[in-house]
Amino acid sequence: MKLLVVLLCALATMSAQVQVASELNDRGLAASDLRKYDDAKKLFGESIEKFQALGARFEPHVAIVKMNLAQVYAGEGRRTECAAMLEESLALFRKTLGNDNLNTLTAANILGGIYMMVGEQDRAAALWDEALPIERKLYPNDVQLARTLGGLASLYMRQGHVAQAMPLAEEALAVSIKTEGEDTPDAALAYANLGEGHRVLGNAARALPLYRKARAIYARVLGPDHPRVSSVLTQEGLLLMADGKLGLAEQSLTEALEIVEKSCPLCVFERVAAENNLALLRIRQGKVEEADRLLTEVLAMQEKSHALPSQEIAVTLQSLAVVRQKERRFEDAERLKRRASLLVGSYR
Repeated sequence: MKLLVVLLCALATMSAQVQVASELNDRGLAASDLRKYDDAKKLFGESIEKFQALGARFEPHVAIVKMNLAQVYAGEGRRTECAAMLEESLALFRKTLGNDNLNTLTAANILGGIYMMVGEQDRAAALWDEALPIERKLYPNDVQLARTLGGLASLYMRQGHVAQAMPLAEEALAVSIKTEGEDTPDAALAYANLGEGHRVLGNAARALPLYRKARAIYARVLGPDHPRVSSVLTQEGLLLMADGKLGLAEQSLTEALEIVEKSCPLCVFERVAAENNLALLRIRQGKVEEADRLLTEVLAMQEKSHALPSQEIAVTLQSLAVVRQKERRFEDAERLKRRASLLVGSYR
């Protein structure tokens, strides 16, 4: 009888610890939704510690909280830390739940997006190629299928295989709307992805409404100052510039830059894209000094970051070389061209 009492007390204590750890995770999610990232990191860290103290049975719980913490790092623009935390989460999910589990696929999809962003295209493709047949077979009505399709579509676009990407982008949008509805970040991402495909194909009339649809959803669901709004505005600006609508392009690009500077100072990818496209606009407008300033800032951010692909730095060097040539700074222009060639050669 005494042993039973002790056992029941131990179970009650464990149950209380599980509840505390779960509540910490829930509070972390709430803080993250409000973009109170310091609070969220603290809460998720405490939750992880408490779940880890409960032993191996709770490793899936640890994996879930680590995945949540990784997305806080992503929200702050800290993609290297995000990838490292997601790798830990994915490894735990695979160990405890297996490759076919929906939590495993969720972590793989998020990690694939981070890998693609930092130029690790082969690692992103490996994750999505593994996930796609599992999702088609086991989870055809789940948003993870849409995320994998969208990830592969975006990856193919970056590689120049737009014809291969478009059916995947269209399917991703259909699955997103079917599984979660239209007023969601996943649907917005799918609209933007499809818009990007049409932009690359030169279909401006089809691309712009898709971008604007995506931006409206992001602004409504995530807030008008969210970095994802900035990203779509940046692409809109590029499209408008290509269409010769320089005034409208300037509005989109300056607004995109203002949003990312205010809402996510560490979001290097979003800021680099906005400043780079604004610099291209300044070149078109004949504002060479402003273009030089912007591209110099972009180059400094790229060189400081360890999570940017070398080919993107090479593109910036080439653009800056064009500007320096226009400024009749010919030696600088040649030096920048040589650096760009070396980076392109090393990437290949």
